[in-house]
Amino acid sequence: MELTTREDGRVTVLTLRGDLVIGEAETAFKRTVTRLLEEGHVHLLVDLSGVGFLDSSGLGALVRALTNSQKEGGQTKLLQPGPQVVKLLQMTKLDSVFEIHDKLEGAISSF
Repeated sequence: MELTTREDGRVTVLTLRGDLVIGEAETAFKRTVTRLLEEGHVHLLVDLSGVGFLDSSGLGALVRALTNSQKEGGQTKLLQPGPQVVKLLQMTKLDSVFEIHDKLEGAISSF
């Protein structure tokens, strides 16, 4: 999995490409989120448009990002999850926990 970050105003956009699954991908994501929060970047937008598959570990990493950013006074929102990811979020009822956006501009302005 490829993971890049960029700042857009007060929002940090994390762009993921590949599968967010147990192992190196999940570890890299968790490490990045922890570092960002430690640096004071508490508003996170996770761009999932390039994620084809998400397993339970990847889902857990997203939930941890959400709860940890909220503890710091921020938010974690999702951008453009694909069909498999949306299905998983619906099955686990996490689609009602995460704020999910279709467009980057709307997502950024929602923070």
